[in-house]
Amino acid sequence: MWLVSADLLCSVIVIITLQQWAVKQNLLAKPGVFLTGNLVFLLGMLPWFDDLARYSISLHSLQSVMVHHFAPLLWIGALRHKQSSITRVHNTLSHWPTTLLMSIFAVLTWVWMLPSFHPLLMQSAIIYSGMKWLMALSGLALCLSMLSYHQKTSYWQKLNNATVVMPLLLWGLLMFIFPTMYAAAHTSHHQHHMMMSNLPAWLQLPPIQDQFIGGLIFIVSGFLYWQSNTISVTFTRHTRRFSK
Repeated sequence: MWLVSADLLCSVIVIITLQQWAVKQNLLAKPGVFLTGNLVFLLGMLPWFDDLARYSISLHSLQSVMVHHFAPLLWIGALRHKQSSITRVHNTLSHWPTTLLMSIFAVLTWVWMLPSFHPLLMQSAIIYSGMKWLMALSGLALCLSMLSYHQKTSYWQKLNNATVVMPLLLWGLLMFIFPTMYAAAHTSHHQHHMMMSNLPAWLQLPPIQDQFIGGLIFIVSGFLYWQSNTISVTFTRHTRRFSK
């Protein structure tokens, strides 16, 4: 019970702190988008979601993209980006902080979805919650770094595709190509039946179907993330052209 209370309280504190900081720094450009990001983050971080996602690959995948990808993406789209001359000069001098951060972001995406790691996550609520928070904090760090390192540069676009979009698409494809990838990580069919018994009846799916839905979630999420990024870049280029 203490873990549930602490988990929920920390999630609310993160949202309130981020909201107050954005308002104080006058960075809140799109309040509605920011509020949507807060809602996605809070829903993904709910301890009761953990209790379901630990036993379902599809819900595990959904929680991953909500907390690690879409909440930060919505925050990035809602906040004004710092465009001082100092920031622009700094961006041209060094890319390594952003590269390191996004590399860690990509590694966490892979580790979170490793089939060999899933039985451990399923068995331990504490380890699952701790890993979830690593995902959440790396997504938050990505969002905050993008306010200083402008995301419309060519370097950032390539890095974003390599560390955010490609892992989503690759994991999605792997779930389709190897349909028993997660089932094989569990010791027996009985273990999968035990997993499903912890879920409501309408969420109790055969292992292959459960994995396919997870793969579909990752592929669609990767495409949407890439598409939103492409639209943002195109809009920015048009804006710069008209401003000239």
